[in-house]
Amino acid sequence: MANVMCGKNIDATQQQRESVRKPPEGLNCGTNRSVRGKPKYPWRPEYDAYLKAHYFGGLNRRFRVLNRMIRLTGLPRWYIKRQAARLGLTMKMERRPWTQAELDHLENLVGRLSSATIAKRLRRPESSVVNKLKRLGTSRRVRDGYTMRDLELCLGEDHHKIARWIKNGWLQDRLQGTRRHNGNGNYIHRIREQGILDFVRNHPEEINLGKVDQTWFLDLVLLKGREVREATFPRNTDAAEDDVAG
Repeated sequence: MANVMCGKNIDATQQQRESVRKPPEGLNCGTNRSVRGKPKYPWRPEYDAYLKAHYFGGLNRRFRVLNRMIRLTGLPRWYIKRQAARLGLTMKMERRPWTQAELDHLENLVGRLSSATIAKRLRRPESSVVNKLKRLGTSRRVRDGYTMRDLELCLGEDHHKIARWIKNGWLQDRLQGTRRHNGNGNYIHRIREQGILDFVRNHPEEINLGKVDQTWFLDLVLLKGREVREATFPRNTDAAEDDVAG
């Protein structure tokens, strides 16, 4: 049987195929229009304003701003950082090569002073000193005890968590007096290696091996608090190993 449509004879079976391929009325074909759903991470103009007003300065400040935005918006960290880069707020770093004189000075200071103090002596950011020691495979163990900041870097934990360990009596420390103004605090924490070893032995569940400084932790456990080994530094510098300088 044949039907007549637009002056042409069309076989009934062909007409059925055409009706199957034709979308129902009221629906647009997907090939003609791309359907866009609701964005997974909605971004508001006020977020841009907040980043422009607060996302600047050093790494610690930027880290706090990111944490606050994560709490307030529920957005992932990588997405907020991508939006900051879109606004041109990415932190620009200048790289300064290490000189042989700096490496010699670093060799003399490592093991006696904390990385923060070494950074001040070398007039470099602390991150630059930490990264250089990691690349050299040199431990940041210190003989005179660790400050709270030292343990933060070595254990990869926040100082609030370390303070809780001290408050619970799990980690023994001693307070060292300083001449600082009362507004900055009169004492700083000093934690000896033996106290850290006792803490690791008695509370291993508190240690996150994915966060700790691997070289430091292996030296600490294998040497069990004995004298820090002598560091061996290369006698030449390589511009490709430049560390970040602020």
